[in-house]
Amino acid sequence: MGLKKVILSLLGIGSLLFLFIWVFIGKRPNKILVGDAINKEKYILDSIYQAEKFDTNRIYEPLSLNFNGKPIFSIGEKLKEVDSTLTYRIDPNSDYQDYFPLIRDYLITEDKLSLYKIGKYSYVTAMVYFSAEGKSNRIFNVSGCWGFQVYDPLILDKMETWFTENLFPELKDKFEFRNHWNYKIETQNQVELFDLIKKDESWVLNYRVKLK
Repeated sequence: MGLKKVILSLLGIGSLLFLFIWVFIGKRPNKILVGDAINKEKYILDSIYQAEKFDTNRIYEPLSLNFNGKPIFSIGEKLKEVDSTLTYRIDPNSDYQDYFPLIRDYLITEDKLSLYKIGKYSYVTAMVYFSAEGKSNRIFNVSGCWGFQVYDPLILDKMETWFTENLFPELKDKFEFRNHWNYKIETQNQVELFDLIKKDESWVLNYRVKLK
């Protein structure tokens, strides 16, 4: 009877040992797969940053685009540090849509960047885009455009004044409604590029930030 208990006890220990080995071996491939996934994400992220010339260790100058009377944000700034009243949403059809959620693309939907009525029928509409790394939420890849719908040529001076006083103060006395007008604002690590095109009686100003 005592020998039977010993055998049953050994069988019990053997079962536990087998279970332990099975669980241990079963988990190892998962750790390898997780490690591979992390390495792949890091490689993709590094490649994107290299293509964008984005250095997370640099301090970038605030952008010249204003919101609520101050620069809207800086390249490398985290979303949580941006003015909480700025409105934006995920843009599923932008530059890095194939890398979601590693990279998230955003469209700024802020009314203050547009002018919905000036004069009787004219208006200005804005579309500003940016990307942010999914985990750290650091901002990069900024661009945008403004459409000036002009139904009265006499309104152009008022549009220019609104645009430079509210959005781009650094363009004051530099911005002008001239076909193919272009300008750049250059700092140590970045260049903000402006290019204006006339289309019939409307104008489109393209804006993008290029990192050095």
